[in-house]
Amino acid sequence: MIKISLKKKAEIDIDKKEKRYIQVVGLNDIDKIEKLKTMFNIQPFIMEDIINVGQRTKFEYTEEFIFASFDVIYMDQNIIKKDYMSMLYLDHTIITFHEAEPLYLEAVLPLLQTYQEVKTGTSDLLFYFILDMITDEHLEIYDELDDKMIAFEEEILESKDMQQESFYLVRKQMLQLKNIITPMNEQFEKILQRKIGLIHKENQLYFEDLNDHLQRLDLKLNQSRDMMRQLLDLHMNNQSTRMNQIMSTLTLFSAIFIPLSFLTGFFGMNFKTFGLLEAPYGVIIFTIVCIFIMSCMFIFFKKKKWF
Repeated sequence: MIKISLKKKAEIDIDKKEKRYIQVVGLNDIDKIEKLKTMFNIQPFIMEDIINVGQRTKFEYTEEFIFASFDVIYMDQNIIKKDYMSMLYLDHTIITFHEAEPLYLEAVLPLLQTYQEVKTGTSDLLFYFILDMITDEHLEIYDELDDKMIAFEEEILESKDMQQESFYLVRKQMLQLKNIITPMNEQFEKILQRKIGLIHKENQLYFEDLNDHLQRLDLKLNQSRDMMRQLLDLHMNNQSTRMNQIMSTLTLFSAIFIPLSFLTGFFGMNFKTFGLLEAPYGVIIFTIVCIFIMSCMFIFFKKKKWF
């Protein structure tokens, strides 16, 4: 039986042919990063992408290395946060670079300690597990956002209204996740098609399974994007219908009072002789006429189903 020991070190011995996982936290420490650059002969254009956060999602690869840079959305105390990370996979060595402590990779150390296959297998297996952890985190975020979208749908159908600020926040987070997953899926699929030597044949099924997860998540995000558009259209239609109903009601009231306003203005003119104004029951007659006109117009509008 071969025993594989796991050691956590502060210094790196480049001469020893051993598997390493290096996690760099804090990209402001230029001396530390330059030391890694010299030690592992990292290309200048790779270092530029590592230091300059906010790069587009991409996977660059040769027979000597695979470099990936992408955003990560993760959950921290029920709050969705966004982070940027880059990862370099060399032979026997995997290095991840982060601006802050990557909470979404906390499971890496327990994985290295307990999973024997990672200890005895090739380094590409750890590369797969790190990407799989991030994909699982994105799947959990998607499920959380999807539940909120379903709640918005029920709210719109039941009450014909919704909380717009909350909806637009969820929509923004869903689109952020979409902008991460779609290019990540496209770039990762190219790596599998190229059959790069750093990905060994015995682990090919793991990476194909990860690619399937990315494709499935990308498909779900496309469906959710269409659903969000439909919900937004439905909400706008409900608001438009509600406004039309209000305007119709106001227009009907205005139409009813137009003849009454005419009669009031007509009888309010200063005539020298106006027999009806001098009649003992003039006010009562005028009131009855107004009520009769209002009733006739109300019945007419009701038959026309205008309200």
